[in-house]
Amino acid sequence: MTGRGEMGEQGERNRDDNAGADLASRRDFLKFGGIAAAGLVVGGGVGAGAAGSLAYGQGYREGSIDIGAVPARSEPGFDHVVVVMGENRSFDNLLGWLYQPGDLADGETFDGLAFGDYANPAPSGESIAAHTYTGPTDEVMGRPNPDPGEEFPHVNTQLFGTVTPSSNATSQVGDMAAPFNAPAAGTAPSMDGFVVDYWNNIERLHKGAAPTLDEASHIMGGFSPEQLPVLSTLAKGFAVFDAWFAAVPSQTYCNRSFFHASTSHGFVTNKHGGGYDKWLDAPATPTIFNRLEEAGIAWKIYFDEMQLVSLTGVMHAPVLEKYWRTGRFGHMSEFYEDAAAGRLPAYAFIEPRMVYNHNDFHPPFGSFRESDIGGQPVLDSAVSDVRAGEKLVADVYNAVKSSATPDGSNALNTLLLITFDEHGGTYDHVPPPAATPPVAGAEPGEMGFTFDRLGLRVPAIAVSAYTRAGTIVHDELHHAAVIATLTRLHGLRPLTRRDAEAGDLFSVVNLEAPRDPATWPVVHPMYVPPNPNEDEQIDLKDGAHKHKPLSPPGRGLLGLLLAKYAPSGAVEPETYAEAYDVLQNHGLGLFYPKDS
Repeated sequence: MTGRGEMGEQGERNRDDNAGADLASRRDFLKFGGIAAAGLVVGGGVGAGAAGSLAYGQGYREGSIDIGAVPARSEPGFDHVVVVMGENRSFDNLLGWLYQPGDLADGETFDGLAFGDYANPAPSGESIAAHTYTGPTDEVMGRPNPDPGEEFPHVNTQLFGTVTPSSNATSQVGDMAAPFNAPAAGTAPSMDGFVVDYWNNIERLHKGAAPTLDEASHIMGGFSPEQLPVLSTLAKGFAVFDAWFAAVPSQTYCNRSFFHASTSHGFVTNKHGGGYDKWLDAPATPTIFNRLEEAGIAWKIYFDEMQLVSLTGVMHAPVLEKYWRTGRFGHMSEFYEDAAAGRLPAYAFIEPRMVYNHNDFHPPFGSFRESDIGGQPVLDSAVSDVRAGEKLVADVYNAVKSSATPDGSNALNTLLLITFDEHGGTYDHVPPPAATPPVAGAEPGEMGFTFDRLGLRVPAIAVSAYTRAGTIVHDELHHAAVIATLTRLHGLRPLTRRDAEAGDLFSVVNLEAPRDPATWPVVHPMYVPPNPNEDEQIDLKDGAHKHKPLSPPGRGLLGLLLAKYAPSGAVEPETYAEAYDVLQNHGLGLFYPKDS
């Protein structure tokens, strides 16, 4: 690893390779709306399957693309896996109301909210039932607001209704004491502490003032299928998993690390207990990307141009930094080009925007301030809207659906998985099950956690030509499922005990003949109001929104950059203006291929 406390030799080489006009042309692209950088693309991918007799889509057109005849695989299945991962939403929050009684065929079940009575008690004595969001659309699409607690102690309260010791109720996470709201070992989750934890969280933000019942009720709300037309259409049109759990009952980094490395190195928080440095100083544990690379199997991580850097790449820097500038990382513009040209690799992972103009589904993060009138607290939040996430999912889906290269990746040999890293504090009614620790006999990790139970349910939807519409997968799955799928598909060694024992995605292949993409569902994302940050006249550094707060994923990504490249003592950015400075000073050029 390079550059602890300074730029480091590798970082300086990255800067030198982008000197001159090439670098200058990018310096202000954040300010002026983004410039797509050219880059290497991974060629070929792995085989598209043996040619068969079944052709599809004669004469069908998707936009300006004329889809011709593409051979089916010689047997049902897939050769390419594309994953797009959103942020901080539980299954119940996005898909809990997907099916209603009477929607299902005889004998079919769906573990959703319409098939039972679910509620949580409030500290004020009322019971708040699970419900669909109602109200003005622009406001509803940013719920819950403010952002719920997502760190390990908050999740313990949500799961078990416990606040132990009682002083944790009014403490910030860094000041909380053992056992960090965890109950005695073996206690079954009651799933009745979501309102209590949200209440405490808002009260801290209010600086002691209790929330209204309406504010507290946000945490028990969820979206109706009509409010999320893209996710609900794909979930009903292909396969939805109603028992897919996050890996760790805590935050983003822990779960994203498990998703690709089958471990979080014993960590259960993004930064507490060592700061962001702990991820950079972690053992050089291989990821599934390393396993694929060793086997000569193509992979690629795609991230948004506005982000400049890949969260996955930086978080796993000890083992992935050597690939930052080799074409294994690319912008989203390259994803759409690769999909159209049949160049998708065996495994493609997509990161949404997390810093500016979110399309990651993350609830809006903000802080309360006293108003100029009456001194009542007013929530000052970053712009965050689930409709932007739906638009990203729709674009990725349409790219896969319209991909028709006969001898490369195409709609018939590609599996698209849409999932989320963690529940982010939003309500779910299903208790997480027990889990296999990554390392047998390991000492307890951060905050005393032994990694013997999973995180909460998160949405997971699979799209494949060989998947029957209306498929509901009830198998217990978790974030090791993609690693398990790829290792079994390509004959690779497992990473840890967690993925060695995990279920995989092959159950979504339940048709003998592929579905013609011309018959696949058409998705219509809702209108996404323009974010002020998209306006090319808005200066993200000095404009009117420069003091808007960053969400935890955005702060964390920039905190990692500072931990790796900035002098010791650098302050974690909290606003758009501060984020702009960090990315400009430390992010430019890190992930551009050397001949860009």
